[in-house]
Amino acid sequence: MKRTGLGWLFFAWLYGVPFLLVVGLIRRTAAPYTPTLGEARAFGATTDAVLIAGLVLNVLPVLGLWLAGLAGEESWRRHFRWAVGGMVLVYLVVVLVSRAATGLLIGHTPADQEPGPAITQCIPRSGGRGCPGG
Repeated sequence: MKRTGLGWLFFAWLYGVPFLLVVGLIRRTAAPYTPTLGEARAFGATTDAVLIAGLVLNVLPVLGLWLAGLAGEESWRRHFRWAVGGMVLVYLVVVLVSRAATGLLIGHTPADQEPGPAITQCIPRSGGRGCPGG
């Protein structure tokens, strides 16, 4: 059971973290159809949640190294030691991508396609001129 649990932990990190980060980065660079400001904020919040989950779950190798040490599994300790190096590499790649980005990586709200409010009344300006257009 120990080996199975450590295997699940290792492969969850190996495949899950890059998946979450790639999906989050694709969503961040996408131009979604968000007709209202509320939908744009919801899209940005979901993208932030995916990116944050990927960054937080990237520490699984440290947890796996600790659990493998407690269980006395030397082969899994070796796997997780290498994974700690991979964890650092993933963080470095995310930092490089965020440096190359033109906007914020987390906390960005995409533009909405909601039209501006229609002007329904006119207040004359000082100086006696009337309203533009009539």
